[in-house]
Amino acid sequence: MHYLVYERDAIPAADAADAALLDERERAEHARRGAPYLAERMLLRRELSRLSGVPVQDVRFTYSANGKPEFPPQPFNLSHSGNCLCLAFHHRAVGVDVERVRPRRLMHAVAARIMAPRQLQAFHARGCPLQEFYACWCAAEALAKHAGGTIWGAAGEHPFLYGESGISPLFSPAPRVELFSPAEGYLGAVAFEP
Repeated sequence: MHYLVYERDAIPAADAADAALLDERERAEHARRGAPYLAERMLLRRELSRLSGVPVQDVRFTYSANGKPEFPPQPFNLSHSGNCLCLAFHHRAVGVDVERVRPRRLMHAVAARIMAPRQLQAFHARGCPLQEFYACWCAAEALAKHAGGTIWGAAGEHPFLYGESGISPLFSPAPRVELFSPAEGYLGAVAFEP
C-alpha cells in the first residue's frame, strides 16, 4: 500500500485533450467544479496508468452503488480537504481520508454519528480533544471507503477505539488502519488489508 500527497494548488493544469478523456460523470463534475477537478482527475489517471500499465487514454472507471469510482486493474481511493489531495493505491481494497484540523461547531454531533459507544465515551472522558476527533473522523471515513460504504454508518458497521497505538478496529475481519499527517495542519487515515 502506498499513498501520494499533493498540494492541490500546485497540481499542473490539464488541457482540452485531457478533458476529452473524461467519462460522462467526470464531465458533469468538471462542468460543476472547473479546472482544478480536471487537473486532479488527470493526475489520478496518470498514476493509475503508471501503476497498472494501462495507457492513460484507456483508463475507464466503473462506479459502485455509492458512486465511488473504481478501476479494477488497480484499486485506489482519494480524498481531499482544503489544499491537500491524497491518492492511495493497494493491491486490494483501500480507503483513505484527509481532513484539515480546525475547530468545528458541530463536532459533538458528528462524533456521536461516527464513533461507536465505547469510543465516544472515551472521547468525552478525555475532554473531547480536537486531534482525537479528527483522527477518529479520518479513521471512520477510511474504514467506510475501504468497505465501499459511507461514513454515516461507520459507528455501527466499523467500530474502533483510538489510543496511543493508533486505531484498533473492534470487528473482524478488519483492515489495518494507519494514521498519518499529510501536511502541516492536516490528519489522515488509510485502511487496507496487509
